[in-house]
Amino acid sequence: MELVINEIQGPEGLIIELRNTQRGEKAHILPGCGGTLIQLFEHIRLPGSGPIHQNAYHPSALLAPWVNRVRNGNYSFQGRNYQLPITEPALGNAIHGFLARKPFEIIEKKVIDNQAKLVLQHSYTGDYPGFPFPFDFQLTYELHTNGHFFIRFGIKNTGEHQMPFAIGWHPYFTFPDADLSDLEISFSPQSKFLSDSQMIPLREEPVEYTKPVNLAKESLDNVFRLREAEYHTTTLTNKRTHASLYIKQHVADFPFLVVYAPENEACIAIEPMTANTDAFNTLDGLKSLGPNERFYSTVEIWLRR
Repeated sequence: MELVINEIQGPEGLIIELRNTQRGEKAHILPGCGGTLIQLFEHIRLPGSGPIHQNAYHPSALLAPWVNRVRNGNYSFQGRNYQLPITEPALGNAIHGFLARKPFEIIEKKVIDNQAKLVLQHSYTGDYPGFPFPFDFQLTYELHTNGHFFIRFGIKNTGEHQMPFAIGWHPYFTFPDADLSDLEISFSPQSKFLSDSQMIPLREEPVEYTKPVNLAKESLDNVFRLREAEYHTTTLTNKRTHASLYIKQHVADFPFLVVYAPENEACIAIEPMTANTDAFNTLDGLKSLGPNERFYSTVEIWLRR
């Protein structure tokens, strides 16, 4: 069989492997630690050190039910004020939601037709301080025979009241044996946000990249608002080998993108987001769900050598 699903016992717990035995593509997922994608075609990078649940770079983290930062951990929703724990003490913010390292249950894993499929779920009961809104979150990973990889994000409000939320994903991408000078990125924003001392957007300014950005010459660490379109595809290219990695998102669902190249790491974070940083206060992109309502969207990734 061309596609297989394997279970591997790794140092940080059970790994589910989706593999194409003929083409060699593979994906490794950690259900017990946020359903984290820790390997994809040898192009996912885990910068930093130590166990992934303690890694300060938050590699491949699921950002939910808010993205990036909530200023001072404080927000109001439908006339009530809420205080989240300050999880970024140096800047005084609540950062990256609370699902990134939670255990996910395996709901389904199977090979059907042209895909190997893994469905994971975390059921949140509403017990996190400052977020009393229960929900179910599903992560679906699919590896197709044509080499395309899909991550499907789904959230359902299981409570009795309206629920605010935002979703993001925090992967770092690279190419084997590549230096930062080998990498360039192409994407199509209409504006970028400049941040204040708390790393909260301070102002928005127009921006246009008419040619690929050379990551060795231009430092990027911004939230970008994407141009209006049905889909947006970010392209990361290894100039030395001419291989390219493509990350495609629905713009209506994920109208924001964070692009961040950490220092001394030959990789770049390409982060689709449904809302802007501090959307719980600014409402920029903030979504809400009524009881039993769902949100569902997909990010697609593929490689061309």
